[in-house]
Amino acid sequence: MISWFLFGLGCAGTGLRYIDFSRYEDEPIPIEAAGWLAGGEQSRVTGPIAEAAESIDCRNRRECVYKAVEYVWTRFKYDNWFSDKAFARTSDALFKTRKLEGCSDYALAQVTLFRALKVPARMVMTANVDWMRKFQENDFFITTGHVFIEVWLEDKWHLVDSTYRYLFTGYDMGSKSYPRNEYFCFRVRDYWEAGIKSVADLDAAYQPIARRFAPADYSPPLYGKKYIE
Repeated sequence: MISWFLFGLGCAGTGLRYIDFSRYEDEPIPIEAAGWLAGGEQSRVTGPIAEAAESIDCRNRRECVYKAVEYVWTRFKYDNWFSDKAFARTSDALFKTRKLEGCSDYALAQVTLFRALKVPARMVMTANVDWMRKFQENDFFITTGHVFIEVWLEDKWHLVDSTYRYLFTGYDMGSKSYPRNEYFCFRVRDYWEAGIKSVADLDAAYQPIARRFAPADYSPPLYGKKYIE
């Protein structure tokens, strides 16, 4: 089994605090970023997802992101019964059951809803640095990582941690070092695009990266962060 950070247990918000979103002006989306409006096989925008997007009233991409995070936090429930189905379910299945098993499901639901709201978005899959160090000594250690989301706001990519509800400032997408001791593995539309449909697939994808990892490769990023609420 994989150990993933769980999303929002006992921390659901009660509503967005006041933010003047009007001061954020969207620039035209460049061709490269616009390509990330399309989902993959696992993350297609289906009827239930489109319906959810239509219920969200937002005037620019930043407001859409904040309200989409709030939507999932307040309308979906954590259910550990689905832990053995990590990476196997589609976004459509997540929106129909409204039950999510951890950060992998929350990120998949969020990235698909962002795109449904016309916000370019993509997943960044990371491996935990401490796990990689332990794995090099003993390959019985359970694969551990996290999933972030990059979103195109105003005129550049921003980093969102939908598990902990943070929008990071000063994000450097060229760096392989991520917050919470995480290291870059893949940038994808969804897990299936990376060939990951099960925990076994994840192990097969992550273990070679862990074997190559050197401690000097990671440097804690000095990002600021804003709580999404």
